[in-house]
Amino acid sequence: MNEVIRRKEPMNAAISQGDPMLFTKHYMGWLEVTAYVMAQRAGKVQPTADGSVPELPKRDWVLGGVQTIGNDSCFAFGISTAIRGDKESFDLMESTLLEQMGENFPGSFAIWHFRQECDAPETLDDHIGKIGKSLMNGETMEPKDTWNAGVRFLEKARTSNFVVELVPQIANWLRKRMLDITKNADNLKNPASNVPLVKAALKEERNDQSFIAELLLSAVDLVDMELTEDYHGLLKSVSRRL
Repeated sequence: MNEVIRRKEPMNAAISQGDPMLFTKHYMGWLEVTAYVMAQRAGKVQPTADGSVPELPKRDWVLGGVQTIGNDSCFAFGISTAIRGDKESFDLMESTLLEQMGENFPGSFAIWHFRQECDAPETLDDHIGKIGKSLMNGETMEPKDTWNAGVRFLEKARTSNFVVELVPQIANWLRKRMLDITKNADNLKNPASNVPLVKAALKEERNDQSFIAELLLSAVDLVDMELTEDYHGLLKSVSRRL
């Protein structure tokens, strides 16, 4: 377990900082240790005599667990760089992994989502990729699109191994975006009534999941979102502080 923590720490830092070289330097080590732990838990391997982590053979890159960890890591890095509008770092991450590992490496499926032309996203991954691509390309985002990006990023982060690293970034990004929206809300729905709700939510100083959920709930009417029952339940649940 100590080795898992040791190998995850530089990955945490890479995703927090949007650092492509730090990410790619420690990527294989992270895949190796997670694959090793999963194999032990499944009873497929025994711990090595000296406690070392074996190399991950290329034939095992296609294993479901390895693919899952790779995609999670690359999605996390993609969200981090998208929020920064840093397409250059995302591109460098991809090109470096291609050089190191060749095509179809673990995580390449996640990266593909940020590259594809997706006019009608269906899955959460489709939405994340489409939003991320738009942000990296510096495209203008309407208030309703900002709201949608916030809820999709939150949903994705909550299932990630890097939730601790992603949530403050998402919260800070959404805080700035919503503050700008309240300053230019004349053409939005009932600004006199709805802007104060958003401003009240923005008074929360903690950049955590509860803040994101509460801010999104406060802005539903302002940006004229049609919130599904499932998403309303998710946001209400996450917004509650223990």
